[in-house]
Formats: sequence, C-alpha cells, structure tokens
Amino acid sequence: MARILTDENVHSDIVTKLIEYGHDVVTATQAGLVGCSDQRVLEWAESEKRILLTGDKDFGGILEFGPLYGRGKVILLRYEIINVERIAYEVGEILKSEQEALEGVPPVMIVASEGRRRVHRPPSGR
Repeated sequence: MARILTDENVHSDIVTKLIEYGHDVVTATQAGLVGCSDQRVLEWAESEKRILLTGDKDFGGILEFGPLYGRGKVILLRYEIINVERIAYEVGEILKSEQEALEGVPPVMIVASEGRRRVHRPPSGR
C-alpha cells in the first residue's frame, strides 16, 4: 500500500478512511509540520518517500511553475463538494490506478476532483 503524508488541510475522516484501506498515513501534525512552508512539507514527504496529499492549491503553481518545479509526488484535492467518503474512495482508486507513476522516479502531480483526475509530469529537459 501507499505511503502518504497528509497536509494539515486534509479532513481527518479522509485520513481515517485511507488508513482503513490499508495505507501508511502520517499527518502533518504527527510529522511536526503544522505551519511549515510548502517547501518544507514537500521536502519532508520526499525524504520519507511519501506521497503528499493536500488541498492546498498553491502546490499546483509552485510545482508547475515555481521553486518546487520538478519535485515530489503530490495528489492535489480540488473537490467542490466535500464528501469525505467519496474523496477517500477516489484517492484510493488513484493510488491503485496511478501506482506506477506514483512509485516511479519522475515527479508527478495528480489533480483530483469529482470523478476526474489530471496527471501532470514536468517535461524533461527543464
């Protein structure tokens, strides 16, 4: 199963469901990362070989165009309706279907929203 770091903005019921699904989940609180910079959170996730699960849309910009370009494994939650059962289920499905990308060497960001996902990989050579 996947090794996950949940950012401080991920609902605790989603964390509970992911643990029930058998994933190894550490919260930002457990890791001592509450209030830390996005860069520090991602660095910790990378050092621990964890996928960062976050609802912080700032990650979208800084991973694609900013200082964290080409780094990490991130699932960005962009749901309009907060239904923790559905979100946890869909994250579980992403972890299964995108396992190769999430365990591979190149960085990846997956943006998840109601029934959809977009997989972003930085182009090589930047």
